[in-house]
Amino acid sequence: MFHKGEHKEVFAYTVQTSCDKNGWVLAYEPFAGNLHDSTTFEKFYTEKLHTLNPEKLVLDAGYKTPYISKQLLENSVVPVFPYTRPKGRSKNQKEMFYPKDYIYDEDNDCYICPEKKIILYSTTDRNGYRIYKSKRSLCQNCPSLERCTKSKRKQKTIIRHIWQEFLDISEEYRRTPEGKSDYKQRKETIERCFGTAKEYHGFRYTNMKGLAKMRMKSTLTFACMNMKKLANILWNMDPNRVFFIAYKALV
Repeated sequence: MFHKGEHKEVFAYTVQTSCDKNGWVLAYEPFAGNLHDSTTFEKFYTEKLHTLNPEKLVLDAGYKTPYISKQLLENSVVPVFPYTRPKGRSKNQKEMFYPKDYIYDEDNDCYICPEKKIILYSTTDRNGYRIYKSKRSLCQNCPSLERCTKSKRKQKTIIRHIWQEFLDISEEYRRTPEGKSDYKQRKETIERCFGTAKEYHGFRYTNMKGLAKMRMKSTLTFACMNMKKLANILWNMDPNRVFFIAYKALV
């Protein structure tokens, strides 16, 4: 059951889909609609994408997690993510320090704040996040306290995942001209595939129930889209020639 908004509950499915830079659909797999993209990615990557030996994967913000970055980089795949606003930061906090203003000291496992004070490691929670806390005695009279934290305890807290280094590597690539160029292609490739499937192939809603039937529907839909793409290419090559097309769907 998928919760659409606050009051509406519907049966829904999500279809993890990948395509190449030319818009050919290469792999797909349906999942229950109440599962987050970051949850379904591991199975989809292991069973489908890994066999294609990709060099890069351009993903949306739903996949931007330390674990997915680690999984891809350890398999020699470059993850390309979009920019995401730092968690807990709203639009009206323009005067607050950014997370990048706090420098991580890898050798001493601590953070250094903009006022050159040390934020020490405190503990690690069950989700793999290391928690760093400043000393209240140093923060109480700090001139930058209002820009640093809104905590009533007058104490700065920073969380860092144990695999944050992998996410940092993907962030560095995102800032490069090549990374920016790669991500811009999303709207021309996979987003276009989704738009075509929804508008012209009835993929916005489904009358199917069950993952097996959704897999069949996905197979037929993406096979038709690929064949239509191939037919258009062949027609543009020679509109007066008769072509016979043999197509094998990967199920």
